[in-house]
Amino acid sequence: MKKETKKRIKSFSLDVIDFFLGIPESVIYAFDRKEFYRILRGNPHENVLTCVNIAQLISNLKRSGYIEIDKIGGQESVRFTDKAKLAIVDRIAERSAVDNRNRFVSFDIPERLRQSRDQFRRTIKRLGFVQIQKSLWVCDKNIGNLVELAAKEYGVEDYVVYIVSEKTNIDSTISKILLEK
Repeated sequence: MKKETKKRIKSFSLDVIDFFLGIPESVIYAFDRKEFYRILRGNPHENVLTCVNIAQLISNLKRSGYIEIDKIGGQESVRFTDKAKLAIVDRIAERSAVDNRNRFVSFDIPERLRQSRDQFRRTIKRLGFVQIQKSLWVCDKNIGNLVELAAKEYGVEDYVVYIVSEKTNIDSTISKILLEK
């Protein structure tokens, strides 16, 4: 398969994940597989998706670990994994609300978990966190659930501290740093 085709498939897959994760969990937790097909067939990104295209997409998403297919009450349902949320974490963060609070993340992840530490660091950067000291990062968006999700997914939750603060003695410094990014 050509690189361009693979890139297009990955982009489309992430668009599908983004679309479905944009639906509030309170409205829908797991999608009936037939409903999932029906929604995909009406996707504006492609003229017409055939059942074969959809089956391939679902297979790719499952193989990549973005979805799990469960049988609930005799019906197959599609459930998105935490990995799927992390794949589009920057899109989710963009939609997150900015309020008058700062979110701080501090971590001291051992060298033996270097790869997980690097993945976690890249994720919090994608979320919009900015480093203000060697092990202290700050963001002004309400994205604590995503930080917890990333820490859990990378297996570093025991080494990560997440703090929400309304006021600090470095608020002016933080404002300057966040404006520069």
